[in-house]
Amino acid sequence: IDIMYKYISLFDGHVIASYNLCLGLGLIFGFLYLDKQISKIGLNHKTEYNLYITLICSFFLGFIGADFFECLYHNQPITIHYLLQGGITFDGGVLTAFIIFSLIAYLFKLNILHSLNLTIPSLVVAHAFGRIGCFLGGCCFGCPTNSILGVTFPVDSLASGKFGYGVSVHPTQLYESFFLFLLFFILIRYVNFNKRLPFYLISYGLFRFFIEYLRGDDRGVLFTSILSPSQIISLLFLLSGSILFVLNIRQHVLK
Repeated sequence: IDIMYKYISLFDGHVIASYNLCLGLGLIFGFLYLDKQISKIGLNHKTEYNLYITLICSFFLGFIGADFFECLYHNQPITIHYLLQGGITFDGGVLTAFIIFSLIAYLFKLNILHSLNLTIPSLVVAHAFGRIGCFLGGCCFGCPTNSILGVTFPVDSLASGKFGYGVSVHPTQLYESFFLFLLFFILIRYVNFNKRLPFYLISYGLFRFFIEYLRGDDRGVLFTSILSPSQIISLLFLLSGSILFVLNIRQHVLK
C-alpha cells in the first residue's frame, strides 16, 4: 500500500501541507507544555516574557539556519532563492537555534542552562510531530529494506524517484518520531531538571548518528564523505552533552 499524504483537505477545497499541519500541532503541544512548566516553577512576568521572545526569535532564525546548512551540505549557492525554495535540515536548524537562544538569553540576562533545560522537552515533542509530517510528505525516507517494517511510497514520491516504484524503504521518519516521543516521556518523568540538556544532546546525538545509516535520501557532504553532515553534528552534540554532564556531576559533588 502506497503511503503518502503530502496535502490534507480541510474544507471548501482548501488544503494544507501535512508537514506544516504536524509541525503546527507539535508547536502547540510544545508551548502548552512549556507554559505548564513556567506556571509550576513560578517565573516572574518579565523573565517569562523574555524567555518567550528568546524562544520565538530562536525558532524563526533556526529555520533560516536549517535552510543555510541544507545549501551548505549540497553545495548550493547561499542565495535568497535557495534559502526560500530549498529543503531544510533539522540538525543545522537546531544548532543555529541553540546559538541564537544562548546569545539572546545572555542579552536578557537569563540563566542560559536553566532556560535550555526548561525548553528542551518542548523542542523534542515539536520535533516528534514534525517527523510524522516528514513521513506523510514523503521526505527524509530510508534506504531499501525487506523488513516487515518497510513501506512503499507513490510513484511521484522522492523515494520512488530514487529507488523505483514499489521498492520498500525504512520508515526512518517514524522510527525517529517514536524515539522522540519516548525521549519526551523520559525527560519529563525520569530525568533531573538540571540534566535535561546533556541527556538530550547525548541521547539524540547517539540516535541520530546511527539512524543516518538507514537514511536513503541524499545526505550531502560536510568536510568529509566518510560521515554524513548529520553524523558530524551528532558527534558535536555527543561531545557537548558529555562535557555538560561531567560539569553537572562535578558541580553536584563540590556542593
